[in-house]
Amino acid sequence: MKNVSCFSGNPVSTAVSSTFGSGNSGVRPNLKLMLFIALFSALIITGGSIPLRAQEAKPKMDMTELAKKTQNPVESMIQIPFAYYGNFNYGPDKQFASTLEIKPVVPVKLSKGLNLILRAIVPVLFLPEPVSKTGLSDVQLQVFFAPSKAKKFIWGLGPMITFPTGVPYEICSGKWTAGPIGVGLVMLKKWVAGLLINQRWSFAGDGSMPEVNQLYMNAFVNLNFKNGWAVSYAPEIYANWNESASNVWTFPVGLAGIKAFHIGKQMMSANLGYYYNVVRPENATNMYIKAGVSLLFPK
Repeated sequence: MKNVSCFSGNPVSTAVSSTFGSGNSGVRPNLKLMLFIALFSALIITGGSIPLRAQEAKPKMDMTELAKKTQNPVESMIQIPFAYYGNFNYGPDKQFASTLEIKPVVPVKLSKGLNLILRAIVPVLFLPEPVSKTGLSDVQLQVFFAPSKAKKFIWGLGPMITFPTGVPYEICSGKWTAGPIGVGLVMLKKWVAGLLINQRWSFAGDGSMPEVNQLYMNAFVNLNFKNGWAVSYAPEIYANWNESASNVWTFPVGLAGIKAFHIGKQMMSANLGYYYNVVRPENATNMYIKAGVSLLFPK
């Protein structure tokens, strides 16, 4: 029995799981949850431009510059992002599956010219019948060593490791995985563009579970506007090298909107996007929405 595998981005967007039967006894998509998350994100984005009383004492930081900081994976800023993925037509019965990821980022100053950026990814999966499980999937830790004074070209390199922390076991890969991770980007006046890439292999764990050999790439091109608004094209591309040739790649296309704002003194950002997997494994989701809210703590 093959379990759902977890990735750096949307864990179920590429999963091909034999735990799904071929019958038609699927559950209805959790449309209330999906609608709530989408409306909540849209409300926050809209609310960022409304002059609430709590916002009278406006911080001095420019919202557009803050938005650009959130688009830099190795920015030296404490962040607590919450990302929701709503996946349509998942599995043989074309059901709805979703994921909530908590992705805290903590920078550590190692020297005048070097930062250590620590990012954890803690995914909670909501899978439909016949798995019908909700719980914590594999937790991932990403470590970047990044120059603190980079201007024109920003980069970071380091290791990443995934722990088989899934509870219940049906949503765990059962494997310890590790590999290199790196990012490079350029930040211009209005544009932020770059590529984050990692490759991971399993090295320990449950011998009865499939070995892991997966590539993840997150290319991003963001166009920033005034008042913290931005439009983003940021496909999360996967390659599962252990699958058959027709099931290796997942390649989505889509767009997202981003808004940086503040409520009182608390800096925040929100995003809402739609993606369609033009290339995907058999039984993987064909499209998904992504909604996110982040708490930001700039220096």
